[in-house]
Amino acid sequence: MAHPVSVTLDVEDLRPSHDLPERAVLMTHRVLDLFAEAGVRASVYVVADLAERRPELVRRAAEDGHEVGLHGHEHVPLPIVGADRFGAVTRDARALLQDLSGQSVEGYRAPMMSLVPASNWAVPILADLGFTYSSSTLPAPSPLYGWPGLPRRAFRWADGPVELPCPLVRLPFLDLPYLGGTYLRLLPDAMRRHGTRRAGPDEVLWTYCHPWEFDPDEAYHPHEHIGTLASRVAWLRRSRMERRFRRLLGEPVGPPLADRVQSLAAAGLPVVDPAQPPALGRAARLANGRLRSS
Repeated sequence: MAHPVSVTLDVEDLRPSHDLPERAVLMTHRVLDLFAEAGVRASVYVVADLAERRPELVRRAAEDGHEVGLHGHEHVPLPIVGADRFGAVTRDARALLQDLSGQSVEGYRAPMMSLVPASNWAVPILADLGFTYSSSTLPAPSPLYGWPGLPRRAFRWADGPVELPCPLVRLPFLDLPYLGGTYLRLLPDAMRRHGTRRAGPDEVLWTYCHPWEFDPDEAYHPHEHIGTLASRVAWLRRSRMERRFRRLLGEPVGPPLADRVQSLAAAGLPVVDPAQPPALGRAARLANGRLRSS
């Protein structure tokens, strides 16, 4: 039997300048229309500076029955935000989304999966602010942000929230976040099916996407914080994204991640101390973060 895959959407505006056309609103509504057509309830993580300018996006997501979560105050990786600023801006951002959605915002997703050893200070802050779970880690070497050595199943941070790590499929010499947006666009559907078939019974599977990935008409511009090569990759095969995603939505779909967390036997989850990151091997040190500024 196929594993159900929960659907998540990261709503962000990555224009380097407001002089460029604003397409995030149009494309977010288009993806929400796609969810409505498929009868899917998703977890929708919104960047608060966009929510402040376009509150109708948060209100619509909530009215459509989706879980609303926080994708940061701005779309800036945690190590760049810094510990001194993170607590105050995240508190205000959560309050804003709660006010707009009428929900208790339980979930946090770091921009670019940037919860890494250099930003482990975020874990106790998230707990203090009332988040019950995070989906902010990629437990393998990554060309952007990864935390190799973390568990690949749901776990609990010591004195912190539950963490739902990005799902991976293991191939020879390589681990791929095969359900992520870039990989959905670039890899064949057979890879997604291979990964879901290999997933363990206790694995929480979730896919993520971004409104801009459904927008083949957007003119190229570099994305901040990820470098030129990764920015170019963000434009590849966008014209295929909707078709690929429709096929995924036709397969077993799980509930929003907040519902999945409630169903976990939290007391039995592994516990990880964020202050004691595992030592990286040479291959992981070479691979991790290679495209952040290239």
